[in-house]
Amino acid sequence: MIGDKPTDPDPKPTGDNALLVIKMISGLEKEFELTASEVQDFIDWYNERADGHGKETYMFDKTFNKGPFTARKDYVAFSKIQSFEVMEFTK
Repeated sequence: MIGDKPTDPDPKPTGDNALLVIKMISGLEKEFELTASEVQDFIDWYNERADGHGKETYMFDKTFNKGPFTARKDYVAFSKIQSFEVMEFTK
């Protein structure tokens, strides 16, 4: 439940792409533009972790603004997530 609104325990993205906005307990917001499949992978990890299974962190592979690096990865810790929002869109 978020606020006084019940949440779908297993939401499924329906658009081709989505902007995933993760609000951290520190107040920091992280945004990731993902495919529907990548969003579903994150939701599956989150639900498994909420049930006490799986890894503490989720890794996002950043494919933009790599600069001189061969790869950029952003790791998000489950215990630091306050909430997240999925905004679906079609390109």
